[in-house]
Amino acid sequence: MDQVTKVRKYLKREQWLALISDCQSSGMTVTAWCKQNDICEQTYYRNLKKLREDACCSFPVPAQPGKTAVFKQLQLQQPVSDGNAAVLIHLPYATLEVYNGAGRETLEAVLAALKSTC
Repeated sequence: MDQVTKVRKYLKREQWLALISDCQSSGMTVTAWCKQNDICEQTYYRNLKKLREDACCSFPVPAQPGKTAVFKQLQLQQPVSDGNAAVLIHLPYATLEVYNGAGRETLEAVLAALKSTC
């Protein structure tokens, strides 16, 4: 790719960053903002997707050679009689419930496991 093409792509990317930022800070829906700015909604979402993919690729992935995931079964130390969770976290792939009376070690293990998946 020649220099002119690289510069053109960079400028287009910067232009879309500004447009998307403007849309998100406008307080309008994407549909209304696109209509007001004469931008095709599909074009908006296509460029948003590209920018998100670029952002994901630019994050460094920490290398941990030789380390494998270790799973530990967590058990509630003291069952709670009322059955109501003190903390309830809904994730797309799981629901996490922490009950009153859960020990500090249990909470630390749960938070560490949650941190490693998010």
